Amino acid sequence: MEHFFDSFFVLSTIFALCLGRIVKVPAGPLIRVEGRDIVIPCNVSHFDGPPEQDFDWELTQDSGSKMQVVSTLDSSFTDKSYEGRVNSGEIAVERTSASSVVLKIKHVKLTDSGKYKCLTPSTDASISGNYDAEVELRVISDSLKVAAPQSRSKTGSITEGSSFDLRCTASQDSVEGTRLSVTWEVRRGAASEKILSLNPDGGVMAGSDYSQRYQAGGVRLELLGNGVYRLVVSQALPTDEGTYVCVAGQWVKDESGAWKNILEKSTDVGEVKVTPIAPSLMVSVGGGNVTLNADSTLELTCTVATANSDAIRMEVTWYVSPTPGADQGSSRLLVHMDRDSVVNGSDAVTVSRVSADTTRLVFREVEKTDTGYYFCKVVGWMPQSGGTWYKAAEKTSTSVRVTVTSLEPTYSVLLSAPTTPHFSDDPTELECKVTDVQNANGTRMTVSWHYRKPTPADLPVSDDLIATMDQNWDLQAGEKYKERVGKGHIVLTKLDPAVFKLQVLHTRDTDRGEYFCTVSAWAQTKDHSWVKTNDVSSTILPVSWEQEDPSLTVVATPLKAVFSGGDPFEMACKVTGKKLKNPKYSVLINVEEPSSRKIRKIMSMSQDSVTRLEEWNEKDRLDNVVLEKSSADEFRFRMYLTQISDAGYYYCEVTAWTPDAGNTWSEATRGISNKVKIDFENTGPAFNVSLHSDKLTVYPGQTVKIECVITVQGAAAGTDDISYDVKWSVSTEDKSVFLVSMDRWGVRTLTPRNGTSDCSLERIKPRTYRLSIHNTKDTDRGSYHCSVTPWLKTSDGAWQKSLEIQSEPVHLKVDFAMLESLKYPLLFGATAALCVGLLAMLIGYIGARFCCKNALQDDMRGNRRLVSMEMD
Repeated sequence: MEHFFDSFFVLSTIFALCLGRIVKVPAGPLIRVEGRDIVIPCNVSHFDGPPEQDFDWELTQDSGSKMQVVSTLDSSFTDKSYEGRVNSGEIAVERTSASSVVLKIKHVKLTDSGKYKCLTPSTDASISGNYDAEVELRVISDSLKVAAPQSRSKTGSITEGSSFDLRCTASQDSVEGTRLSVTWEVRRGAASEKILSLNPDGGVMAGSDYSQRYQAGGVRLELLGNGVYRLVVSQALPTDEGTYVCVAGQWVKDESGAWKNILEKSTDVGEVKVTPIAPSLMVSVGGGNVTLNADSTLELTCTVATANSDAIRMEVTWYVSPTPGADQGSSRLLVHMDRDSVVNGSDAVTVSRVSADTTRLVFREVEKTDTGYYFCKVVGWMPQSGGTWYKAAEKTSTSVRVTVTSLEPTYSVLLSAPTTPHFSDDPTELECKVTDVQNANGTRMTVSWHYRKPTPADLPVSDDLIATMDQNWDLQAGEKYKERVGKGHIVLTKLDPAVFKLQVLHTRDTDRGEYFCTVSAWAQTKDHSWVKTNDVSSTILPVSWEQEDPSLTVVATPLKAVFSGGDPFEMACKVTGKKLKNPKYSVLINVEEPSSRKIRKIMSMSQDSVTRLEEWNEKDRLDNVVLEKSSADEFRFRMYLTQISDAGYYYCEVTAWTPDAGNTWSEATRGISNKVKIDFENTGPAFNVSLHSDKLTVYPGQTVKIECVITVQGAAAGTDDISYDVKWSVSTEDKSVFLVSMDRWGVRTLTPRNGTSDCSLERIKPRTYRLSIHNTKDTDRGSYHCSVTPWLKTSDGAWQKSLEIQSEPVHLKVDFAMLESLKYPLLFGATAALCVGLLAMLIGYIGARFCCKNALQDDMRGNRRLVSMEMD
């Protein structure tokens, strides 16, 4: 690759030497207007020597005389005739790079015409190529003229949609190589916009905003001869307003063949003001306020006045509004006629053009519902070039009041109650009857039923819609009654055209109140729709009955008493209800424990006679309790093989349920019976439980031991005749957690600790149980309880369960020991640091002892040789 680049460099150098120096200037001739500036570039390439080259400029005039103009190398190079212009900067040479310059001449003169030669002194090792280049400059006189005729230069004012034209004259002396261009512009403020241009090649070009209008013929540029150019604008728009300027340009071709502007002049031709037609548009409805009878014909006229009415076309729309303001949002469109007089209406409502500025509305067979405020809206459309239209103006007339009178139907409404309730859930029937009907031919009657809740006189009254029947006989229920109407619990019927009935099949307590009906009269319009013409309400009809709150009485009677463990227990519960219609009862058997007064649910029976065990969770005795329904209002509870732990106060809790509409059962009332006591004549010895702990305050990681000691008082009994169920739990501020238990067979049950310490339970003596909490944590703090359930062995060998006994709590506190917590981390850290230090010292010693020994010996031998040489 390196040899390739060397070869390429040598070949490039040989090619440059063969080609030689090249000096370039623009191809001529260069034509400029007297008094303008000119810049002539010159550059040199393919030369040897320093990168910065010098340039000399010489002029050969048409007379043949040569003159030195300016140089980058020698300040004395300039001819005396040019020294003043060079010193003043009118003629100057400026570098654009190390190998290129430009010759600048300001305000060229006719005498500056000639051939300009650019010379470069040689810096090459050998003469090769060209060292100068020449270009011709022609300076012509300023003959370009542009002017506006005096008759066309004054300010003009026209109406939107009219046409106008403007003229200007432009000319130049005939000079070979020059062309003339003419451009029309419009100036609005400081900004100008191009309209049309006659280019130096003879083509016409439109500005971006006028291209479409030019193609459609809306703007034209005409040559009238003798240098007169006319701009014609048809169907003027408001945006055509401004000051119109005529711009003349003189053009020559550059070395690439493209046209270049060398001179441009402009003149203001005139100011054009376009008056919009929108402010002049006036719209009015003739005839004033009108009153007419139903089925008559209404005629109204809409008159339009505007400037330039011949050029504009009108679109007319008629509206009717319920309010005086001409607001289209709340108005009803009657008829519409577009700008081509095409009508979009109906057989009853039409519009026609009476004259160029007047249209007539004809409304046949008006009805009372056609009463309102009538107005017309007019849109003025202006034609554009190419056959398009734009909205030039829009206006709405003031409204006129049109009143249509007719005879309204009159009638009276009577409300009665053929069936009234005497009890909750009884049916209710109301009848709404229309009487004294007049002027009701073709009228349809509908009804709405309303409920009013009784309220004190000082509070506002509110009515609730029960249901309504609209003009199409469709039933619509009120929001609060949708469900009952949908299920058929409330029924609306129409017995004949003048009688309506409301039936409440199951009247509720909340239905007590006042009722009334409203009968509406509807008349049919021409489009077969219905419109309400009258509303009449009946008087208020109260619906109520005497009400007494339901009550429930429950009596519990013991049928079999208990005297000793193993005897059966039976209790009957008799229910007596008042003010309950078709009730069903559900019963719950509860027991109140004698010592703790705690209520425990035994079992229940629903109103459908489904029994369920509630808090009776003794696995061996699930079938020992029975609840039966002996009659519709009596229940019996039995307990077989009673135990001492069953002692307590038993009672029945009964709930009465009554059906409502749809056979949905709801709670009516509750009752609680008297309490029946289960007691035993000989309950055996008395028991007591106490707790003892070796420590009450511990640190994390320590083990805590708590002993549960059972003492027996009263009748003597051997240890084989008494066994115990022991259960441990801990209570914190917000909850109680079961820890571990041991039943009377010695089987332990341990619950997962969920991140707390491990615990164990052991029996260390016949009546002493020890709980051990290992590796205590902060979460182990709390109050610890021991619950004991004694079991006594009877003379027949059966076991009787006694009442559960709970000890007083022991409060355990877990402290955080700073020194203890940091002892092991500090010890491990110090040991690790010592080991790392000893290991580093050992590695250093081994490296110094074995790795560096040979190097030291070599250095010592070298030093000895240097000493010997110095001695020699």
